[in-house]
Amino acid sequence: MVHRFVVGIALTLALAVPLAGCKIVPISEDGAQEEAGFDAAGYASAIWSERGFAHFGDTAQPVTEVLPAISADLSVAGPQYGSRAGEGSPWSFVVTGTGTVVEKNTESRAGTMVVELDDATGSLQAMLQIGPVIRGNAVRDALPFVSFKDFINQLEFADAGKALTALALEGVSGSIEELKVGDQIAFTGAMSIANTSDRMLITPVVLEKTGP
Repeated sequence: MVHRFVVGIALTLALAVPLAGCKIVPISEDGAQEEAGFDAAGYASAIWSERGFAHFGDTAQPVTEVLPAISADLSVAGPQYGSRAGEGSPWSFVVTGTGTVVEKNTESRAGTMVVELDDATGSLQAMLQIGPVIRGNAVRDALPFVSFKDFINQLEFADAGKALTALALEGVSGSIEELKVGDQIAFTGAMSIANTSDRMLITPVVLEKTGP
């Protein structure tokens, strides 16, 4: 009886020794540690200053041409005016234009500004996202040198998109606060369109008042 008791104690101690030097980390905590390794803000800042912001000025197409073309036939407008990551992905468009602010909607956190466009055939309006909540990742997706394959996982890709959008919004936030209905403006921004039923929301990267 004593012999069995001693053996039992010895076995318990033997099993406890290897566990004493181990740290048990919950799966969720371990995942958080991996994600913490990606500096989305730093990545976005480097991309933006080196070539991201300049890309919009270099590639922007007249919004008065792009919007009617999308409405007429996205399958034609996409290759002509836009780009996309691959078959089945949304089309990304970089557009620029001028016009008069006719609506400024800030009741929702996903605020918008409606612009009556200059030089359009007939009456044509564009809707700009002014936040603070911005829908989608149009800014990220308009940059052909930002690719999903460059990231470890979907979370990093999404975080990069949020950080790039935040930089774009930061650059136009002063104008957003100042602008009011009746002001004349110039803008450059990005749109992401999967099909013609999507709202044509432009996320501005340049937004400035040009007249009263």
